[in-house]
Amino acid sequence: MSSILRCLERLKEAFYALPSVTPKGAAKLATDFIKLSQEERVKFMNEISQASQSIKICAVCGNFSTADICDICSDTGRRDEVVCVVEDVMDVTALEDAGFDGKYHVLGGRIDPLNKVMPDDLNIAALFKRLAEGKIKEVIIGTNLNRKGAATARYIFNEIKRNFGNITVTQPAHGLSEGSEIIYVNPQTLKEAVERRTSFQ
Repeated sequence: MSSILRCLERLKEAFYALPSVTPKGAAKLATDFIKLSQEERVKFMNEISQASQSIKICAVCGNFSTADICDICSDTGRRDEVVCVVEDVMDVTALEDAGFDGKYHVLGGRIDPLNKVMPDDLNIAALFKRLAEGKIKEVIIGTNLNRKGAATARYIFNEIKRNFGNITVTQPAHGLSEGSEIIYVNPQTLKEAVERRTSFQ
């Protein structure tokens, strides 16, 4: 194998390490990177390096942050007593665009036994620790409306009802279609779904 092919192969492997990138996508990203000018490549790598050094995971909610505790968790103007549980940090962005004014808890995925993702692999224990502190009065389960999201929601609901019976558990209104992913719902629809949320069934 020539040196350039080895270089491309290593780049493909690096991009393929990203969870949402397919093998073909990794190959495309690798070739696109090579096509950049030297100046553009340096800028690209500097941005990755800076992000790698500055971005952390919030110690409270699991969101991205540049400090130990994210801006949302630190914001005293938001409602501490209402927490929306989501699968991914991109869901936080979608709910922020929709005007949600409570706090969040990011699971970092969803329960998926076939791919060996179990409750202990997610940021669920930290949620229960927050609930045990007694400040949270309502949990909105905002997982995606597909089979894995529903299974994750059901697990969390059952555990909350078993261990924290005084906490209200709700879900966005059924205006969201089955199979919907939070990040693809337009902000107004999402805003209305959260505002008209119902008891978890």
